Amino acid sequence: MADDPRQHPADAMLGDQPAARKRRREHGIVGRKAQVAIERVHQADAGGGAVQHPDHGFCNRRIISVARLPVGAPVHVERRILAAPDLVGIDPLASLDVARRTAPNPGWFLQPGAVVMAARTAEQLGVRVNDRFSVDVGGRRFSAVLIGTVDGDQAGYDALVLTDIAQAQEWLGAVGRLSRIDVFLPQGASSADLAARLPPGIRLEKARGRAQQSVDMTSAFTTNLQAMSLLALMVSTLLIYGAISFAVVQRRRIIGILRALGATRGNVFTIVLTEAAVLGIVGAGLGLLLGSVIGRGLVQLVSQTINDLYFVVAVNETVLPPSSVVKALLAGFGTALAGASLPALEVAGSAPQLGLRRSVLEARAVTLARKLLFASGGLAVASGAVAALSGRSLFAGFAALFLLLLSAATLTPALLRMLAQACARVAGRASPIARLVFGDVAASLSRTGVAVAALGMALAAMIGVSIMVESFRESLRDWLGQTLRADIYVTAPGPGAGRPERRIDNDLVASMIATRGVVDYGMSRRVMVELPQGPVPLDAVQFAHNDYITEVLIAGDPAVTWPAFETGDIVISDPLAYRSQLHVGDSLTLPTDSGPRAFRIAGVYREYGNDRGTIRINLPVYRRFWHDDAITAMGFYLAPRTSLVDVISGFRAAARGKQSLFIRSNADLRNLSMSIFERTFVITRVLYWLAAGVAAIGLVSALLAWELERAHEIAILRSLGLTPGGAGLLIEGQTGFMGLVALVAAIPAGLLTAVLLIDVINRRAFGWRIDVHLSVEQFGNALLLALVAALVAGLYPARRVAVATVAADIREE
Repeated sequence: MADDPRQHPADAMLGDQPAARKRRREHGIVGRKAQVAIERVHQADAGGGAVQHPDHGFCNRRIISVARLPVGAPVHVERRILAAPDLVGIDPLASLDVARRTAPNPGWFLQPGAVVMAARTAEQLGVRVNDRFSVDVGGRRFSAVLIGTVDGDQAGYDALVLTDIAQAQEWLGAVGRLSRIDVFLPQGASSADLAARLPPGIRLEKARGRAQQSVDMTSAFTTNLQAMSLLALMVSTLLIYGAISFAVVQRRRIIGILRALGATRGNVFTIVLTEAAVLGIVGAGLGLLLGSVIGRGLVQLVSQTINDLYFVVAVNETVLPPSSVVKALLAGFGTALAGASLPALEVAGSAPQLGLRRSVLEARAVTLARKLLFASGGLAVASGAVAALSGRSLFAGFAALFLLLLSAATLTPALLRMLAQACARVAGRASPIARLVFGDVAASLSRTGVAVAALGMALAAMIGVSIMVESFRESLRDWLGQTLRADIYVTAPGPGAGRPERRIDNDLVASMIATRGVVDYGMSRRVMVELPQGPVPLDAVQFAHNDYITEVLIAGDPAVTWPAFETGDIVISDPLAYRSQLHVGDSLTLPTDSGPRAFRIAGVYREYGNDRGTIRINLPVYRRFWHDDAITAMGFYLAPRTSLVDVISGFRAAARGKQSLFIRSNADLRNLSMSIFERTFVITRVLYWLAAGVAAIGLVSALLAWELERAHEIAILRSLGLTPGGAGLLIEGQTGFMGLVALVAAIPAGLLTAVLLIDVINRRAFGWRIDVHLSVEQFGNALLLALVAALVAGLYPARRVAVATVAADIREE
């Protein structure tokens, strides 16, 4: 690009000093891999960013303002570590945002290693202005000096280390290259005109689009978390139903008297709903407080998962947006009204003279259970239809899941009554008490049916999620066994495998290859390429001898795919093929250093490394089109009976004093991968255990209402010789039976839930292909939860029955 005769702002400050002239020359270097972003700087650079002087024009080399070049490893200050900061090379005087936040400082250009960071970050590291410290970039250590701090009142500055562009290029080994150029277009200027003037290899895209891509990366993950939260809300609706039913049972006599004295059905309905609304608001408020406390703990789990799967994020504080508060209050209020509507209609619909009769309620419950049996079949059919006909909609997938869970819930009351009657007939031949235990369950469907349905729904979700997680775990383990075949793996350190600065020193590559005991090796270079659907990893690989033989393809004939791969075709991973609807024989256009180029797809392989997918290209072909001879990772195969420890020690000795390397054995790398997997699903387990806990609380409420209704009946049994312990065992036997019925209803629903989660929701959300794996442990955990939840829920009602005064309960009726 042509130089401009007009003076850059740095000229006035620095004059004609040699160091200034050198810096200004280096600022003029614009690499062919640079990208141009319009409007605002992405993420933390937003708010000022790049500014084009209106009288300079785009071709002025000095409009370069921000080139975001991420650091490849943590910044080290003595023993303090700042997790995964971003090193940002900037033109300090042309960046309005930085100029506004920091005073002009000649140190940007005169002091080697000059950096600026957020004041809070500097405080955490124990670094003060003018202090020297070391920066580790891609395993290489450099000296830096803090020349100033930025007030981090805007999100993102805490994770930034700012330096001059030339210094960043030197540290990153990217002299003459920029990651991107951020500019503002003059008002009325056309982005199409600008795009037409750009040379090959440079893309034009909106900065807001880049920010949206980061959001889109985690959208599926966020949707999954929201769906699990909604499951707990759905179960809580049944809990509210049980609680309001309990309140109505306690005051059924009073309500009957009110109806007899002239209160209308509308009056009674309004009374019950008003009480539910007040309780709903109070409950939502308490939920906000408890949720804020729990959320502060869960945010660490979620941020760790995002770090593992998507991009590095540092969370320094948790914020509860007003919109979330409003949503929570509305959800709590709406759930309370929805759960209370059926008990309110039930009591309002009773005639005054029948308001005291339990037989009327049970007759209605039996009729409703029969109707719900047909509704269950309809919901199941609707669930299958939505899953089959909704294309790739993730929302429709979750809709199908909730329809299936509702189908299981509506089936449970009829199943409970049927099994209870069957057990009463069979067990009654041996023991009258057993007949009483089961017969009373069947005769109290209005109280037991909803509680068991809630527990069954939670168990179905638990079984489905357990099968999905276990299936994913086994599929991942099999994939790692096929993918990780070398004995030792070596990579340049740093977060994000696609960072360009992650490169192994060429001399170290030769030294490690020549190490005694190494008989074969493979190597790869990973970079990120921008596709219309967002950034996608590109792996340029040189396989070790015979690695092609064990590589498993989902699509493509190995005898055809790998020879074509050697000559310039590419292979893509299953998630990318699924999301972009690509097939063997199609072409995929990639941005190379020489401009866009179409590559033929020769095969599709399985992958669980990320949900965006990955492109593989032969390493010599990559070097020909991208002009990049760096190596990101290597895998080494050792001769039989070669000491693994000795070879790793040799590698570390060769790298000592030159570059820090991430060196791991095959077993260590597998264990690390599985630990990341386990961390990923911790939050999922927390949410479905929360749903199960809500269901157990609902069972307690239903049992208390049931115990109040049967107080007279149990008092008569006590007067006929039933001991307090026997009365308690009667309650526990009934609750245990209800837990088993909930499990019976949950097992088929859980299996279907697993199928939906694996083949529909997971496939649409992440693009992964998972094989179903079943184990006894999955169902054993569900059995344990069902029995423990039911028996623990029955402890308090059983104690109340055991210590109740017989005479008082008989007089109460």
